Amino acid sequence: MSTPPVEVTEVLRFVRETPPFGALPDDAQRRIAQHIEISYAPGGTVVLPLQAEPEALFLIRSGAVELHDDTDRLVARLGAHDFFGYPALLTDAPAQRRCTTIEDTLLYQIPAAYFDRLRSDYPAVDRFFNRAYAERLRDAIREQQTQRAFTTPVRHLLSREPVTIAADASIRDAARRMSEARVSSLIVTDGDALGILTDRDLRTRVVAKGRSCDAPCRTIMTREPTTISADAYAFEALLAMSRHNVHHLPVRDGEQVIGMVTTTDLMRMEADHPVYLVGDVWKQTSVEGLARVSDRLPQLMQHLAEASAHPADVSRAITTVADALTQRLIELAYTEIGPPPIPFAWVALGSQARHEMSIHSDQDNALVLSDDYDPLQHGPYFDQLATFVCSGLDACGFVYCPGDVMATTDRWRKPVATWRRYFRDWMDEPHPQSLMHASIFFDWRPVAGALQLAHTLHDFVRQRTPNQSIFLASLTANALDHTPPLGFFRQFVLERHGGETKTLDLKLNGLVPIVDLARIHTLDRGLAPVNTLERLEALSQSDSFAASDANDLHDAFSFIATVRMRHQVYELRRGETPDNYVPPSALSDFEQRHLKDAFKIVRRMQSALEQRFQTHFIR
Repeated sequence: MSTPPVEVTEVLRFVRETPPFGALPDDAQRRIAQHIEISYAPGGTVVLPLQAEPEALFLIRSGAVELHDDTDRLVARLGAHDFFGYPALLTDAPAQRRCTTIEDTLLYQIPAAYFDRLRSDYPAVDRFFNRAYAERLRDAIREQQTQRAFTTPVRHLLSREPVTIAADASIRDAARRMSEARVSSLIVTDGDALGILTDRDLRTRVVAKGRSCDAPCRTIMTREPTTISADAYAFEALLAMSRHNVHHLPVRDGEQVIGMVTTTDLMRMEADHPVYLVGDVWKQTSVEGLARVSDRLPQLMQHLAEASAHPADVSRAITTVADALTQRLIELAYTEIGPPPIPFAWVALGSQARHEMSIHSDQDNALVLSDDYDPLQHGPYFDQLATFVCSGLDACGFVYCPGDVMATTDRWRKPVATWRRYFRDWMDEPHPQSLMHASIFFDWRPVAGALQLAHTLHDFVRQRTPNQSIFLASLTANALDHTPPLGFFRQFVLERHGGETKTLDLKLNGLVPIVDLARIHTLDRGLAPVNTLERLEALSQSDSFAASDANDLHDAFSFIATVRMRHQVYELRRGETPDNYVPPSALSDFEQRHLKDAFKIVRRMQSALEQRFQTHFIR
């Protein structure tokens, strides 16, 4: 319900006084005032419960609201001109804060659909709320990060093996070793004795004193330095550094030195959080700057994994950074080629759409254009836009799609009507090429631009697929090409990768079959989620799908993803490029046993899906 005319003048005045709306054109401010709905909430009213799906952006006209997290901890207290509800609207996820009035409060509500339109029409509005979200999340996480620093074992802060040098080696060799290894300190070995040499020692004990660089390291090293146990907590490392006025601590595991912890490592615990990375993305003014931020993603993955984060949360964090990179690249493109001539939506596909990216995922994306699109008039602009953004993502480590499923391909840069025809043709004529496209394009999420253009198509697909039994049967037959690597007598079926090594492909034969199962079942039921675990959660609440089966698939997906993540982190620590190929010899008996159980669940669910659609008549 729109605001009554008698209220519009007062609402308009308040809108003009509230950033970011105050900087918008007068006609835009008037439209916002007309769309606002007014509500009154007495003190003590839960306006937005935890896990609720808000249908509007809330703006406090008068009064006060408190935000609490799921542990009932006070996160923020808001007053007049403050917004709430936007984090859930931005991320398309349930509310993570309970919003309660603490006094009688007058609220202005902007419907979610109109909020999306404002963000699409006015980039300044979109920037304001994205930055506000990052800043609010940063404040909330800063306390959690500080607390984590007190309880994180020192061994989890180590990112590499110790860099050492013999006490007899020259100072020049030590400087060269530090430069090559890009470290600020060395462990100096002198028989059974231990020393440490830092870049500060080079400045104060060599350069400042005019000492010869040919002298041995033992002449300037610090003997018997302060060390710390690998099992000590990070706060103990901070105390030791403060007490002894040092910035480097060798870390011991028993009698063995296993690494070095520095003040930089402790600060990085906060700096490498995804919220900080996203904040840094928005500060960049060049593709080169964005690439430097993206270079920190491997460290982010390591820290989250070592803090026992769920693999789904790690993937979501990486995807959040990828989304921000995409959005910022689009803004940088505007500065070079100007604003878009017609509305468009930049759409992420595949793993990015599902919030399931890894640090070396390739890019899959498309452009949905307004039906006002004219190829001759508008084509060159969107070709330039796509080229700029896709090349920028490639520079940031999200490499070009090998199959050219990108907005740079003319076929994937079309108006709404053409996209509607694409989806209709794929469902009506499910030949092999259609099925290949379906496995990519039916995982679909807009990340920038006129989001409603893409939402409209998603709704069209969701409403149409439940009646497409032949299409779903064909999609099932195609999905069954990827089966768990489990043979007779529950033995692993291995494949060669990297020479003679026999491995398990945990992505293609472990995670992908579950992704396919979740996609097909949700398409069959017209369910909205795109993320695999959210699809399984939605299925567990569906009357036509057994909750136990959905929970089994959820557990199987989580366990396989955990094993893969541990493998990738191990490769990162060794300086290798992470992949999906895990030799069983690298797994514990526990991991092997539970992997087999997970694969058995997937195989059982594939058989059930095959029977449901009778795909043996199609294959």
